[in-house]
Amino acid sequence: MVPNLVATMRMMPKSIRPEVIPTMAGLLVAAGTGLSPNLWRKQYGYWTNEEMTPLEATAFLLAEHINRMTDDHDFATRMIADVLSGAEDETA
Repeated sequence: MVPNLVATMRMMPKSIRPEVIPTMAGLLVAAGTGLSPNLWRKQYGYWTNEEMTPLEATAFLLAEHINRMTDDHDFATRMIADVLSGAEDETA
């Protein structure tokens, strides 16, 4: 999955600058191994403004990949909504 997303990011040079692709790939690997992406990123400094568009694109590409894998166009959206809803329940 990571190589496919990296290849797609390389085809989007106006939105995703080449120098942030390794960070986005690291983010995917960290998340895939169960590490919190924000805690992982904190080790290298907080997210920068230059990384926000690539971060959004990475999330979008990952969601699209999940939707294709499940053959359900709304699966990733429901999954995120369920997680956010559970997070709200925990803070209440």
